[in-house]
Amino acid sequence: MTKQVFRLAACVIGLAAFASQASAQALPWEGRGFINVNFGLQVIAEDVATTTTNFTIYDETGKITTAQTIDSQAPFFDVGGGFRIAGNFGVGFAYTRLSANGAAEVTAQVPSPVYYDQPRTVSSTLDDLDHVEDGYHFQALYMLPMTDKLDIVFSGGPSLIKLKQGVVTAPQITEVGPPYSTVNMTVSQTSTTGSEIGFNVGADATFRIANNFGIGVMVRYTAATVSLTPEGGGDSSDVKVGGFQFGGGLRIRF
Repeated sequence: MTKQVFRLAACVIGLAAFASQASAQALPWEGRGFINVNFGLQVIAEDVATTTTNFTIYDETGKITTAQTIDSQAPFFDVGGGFRIAGNFGVGFAYTRLSANGAAEVTAQVPSPVYYDQPRTVSSTLDDLDHVEDGYHFQALYMLPMTDKLDIVFSGGPSLIKLKQGVVTAPQITEVGPPYSTVNMTVSQTSTTGSEIGFNVGADATFRIANNFGIGVMVRYTAATVSLTPEGGGDSSDVKVGGFQFGGGLRIRF
């Protein structure tokens, strides 16, 4: 969290310095506000998460390792808007929803009931794990009109990101029987949710086709780390959410 605060502070200071230099020569922000609708692609912040859990059986310690992967890129939907407060400065808000798929490979080292320090290894794979991010981005804005048809909006501020994540439940391990050289393992999934405050910083370029309508492109970086605990108990894990977002769509000015 401390690193995120420093990143946000650096971004805000940078935008403020740029705005102070540009404000003296910038064209005025015409109108009261805007609405943006975007579709795009997000490069997910973290696509691999590995957790290890120890357990005791036959007076020895066994180990279960879960390596969970998430699609490294996924489409997102974004809608937002902003209002002018004074000069070329304003405030805004954007909502982003992203849905991706994941998979998990579970590997267990199970002690033997017959031989000491000779664990049996068994693996299983679970597909179609959900990964859904809902981002609520609060923004300070600076509008920089380049011409009467082209403008750029710089934005930055805190973000609340909610995560719904499919996770692996505690595997069920059963003995096959004599000579006790192999075991069976059954894995299943459940969903868990969490949220955390992070930050966002970005820019949006709009080209007006008509007085109040246009098309545009946007780039944004968001980041937060959500702590998840499986329903019914279990070890918690930290998942990095957000990432770079690239998109485009409809622009409305009023």
